[in-house]
Amino acid sequence: MKKKLTANLGLKILAVLFSVAIWFIVININDPVDKQVFRNIPVEILHEEAVINAGKVYEILDGTDVIDVTVWAKRSILDTLGEENIIATADMQEINFMDTMVRIKLSTNKYSNRLESIGSSTENMLVSIEDLKREQFVISVAPIGEPAEGYIIGNISTDQNAVSVSGPESIVSQVDRAEVSVNAEGLTQDIRTNVSIRLYDKDNKPVEDVNLKKSLDQVLVTLEILETRRVPLGLTFTGEPADGYALTGVIESNPSTVQIAGKGSTIRNISQIDIPDSVLDVTGCIGNLVETVELKQYLPDNVIIAEPDFNGKATITVHIEREITSRIAIDTNEVTIRGVPENMEARIESPEDIVNITVRGLSDHVSALNEAEIAARINLEEYMARNNITELEPGSYEIPLVLNLPEGIRQEEDVSVQVIISDTAAEHNNEE
Repeated sequence: MKKKLTANLGLKILAVLFSVAIWFIVININDPVDKQVFRNIPVEILHEEAVINAGKVYEILDGTDVIDVTVWAKRSILDTLGEENIIATADMQEINFMDTMVRIKLSTNKYSNRLESIGSSTENMLVSIEDLKREQFVISVAPIGEPAEGYIIGNISTDQNAVSVSGPESIVSQVDRAEVSVNAEGLTQDIRTNVSIRLYDKDNKPVEDVNLKKSLDQVLVTLEILETRRVPLGLTFTGEPADGYALTGVIESNPSTVQIAGKGSTIRNISQIDIPDSVLDVTGCIGNLVETVELKQYLPDNVIIAEPDFNGKATITVHIEREITSRIAIDTNEVTIRGVPENMEARIESPEDIVNITVRGLSDHVSALNEAEIAARINLEEYMARNNITELEPGSYEIPLVLNLPEGIRQEEDVSVQVIISDTAAEHNNEE
């Protein structure tokens, strides 16, 4: 048996080697080593917190986080590999903040130990490193369009009033404000809607960058719509001007009407803005009284001034002028005598038929006074009542003369005329 096994040993060894060689040749012919390119493989970023924890932020440049990978392996292995099996990573722990490149490491998640080689023309991921900046911005609301005619926008509120923005310092520094836009065109009632937050620079251009992070993307906005109405001011005054001065009857207000806004019946029930008379106290004034009034304090709750260019203050002027005096002549023959007791006769006895009386009033009123139209009278009944006289005896009496003067004109002093009272019955008996 031993002789049989060792006989022609060299030939047997040679046969085995030949068989192996033939097997390798067959294998290489049927399953040769080849290459395959896998395109658009994303590079996975590892340990990015290493940059963030250093107070930095990075930006990948030139699209170097997506690469093409070439794998060399036997055809039988390549046929089982797909893009999902190719792994490309860049470890941010390896970065030098003075550098701009991170080495890309390549592998597969299957047959990694049976690959001939794996590589890419992009060996490094290019990055830009900047300081991380965080800043908070108040969220402003910008209505677009106008409500329906007769309506305005009232209060505007958001469920969040600020947003925090973080990112590269060079980008965050461009942001001037955070704003949301709400369409108010044609509205007649309140609306509530979620709106996206947008960032703008000082030139009103949007600031957009993939590396900008906002603490929130949307806010809930409530837009109040109010009904408007234009109303006048209700003006009254109290007191009397100083002696020798009088009210002209003119009260001016600038503005004379104001547009207000509110809800439903509240606004519809307002016909004017009443200014209390205590505000316009003319007591002792020797010239025009001018008061500046804050109108808001005289409006009902939930009603507002609805004029954006109006400061809410009205200037009110009560016109007051100095009075003048004038002497007028009254013809005693034209004086009416009233209240003459029965069986009595009354006549005015005057050295002259004219009585001069001083009257006082505003210049315009006094200048327009027509003496011929002034009615004068005396009233004996009033005289008797005022002096507690029950029966008027014949004789001479000084009785005040009363003038029927136009409004705004008054007598400066009392003027009396001598009235002769006679008993007509006694005179008739004497005659008989």
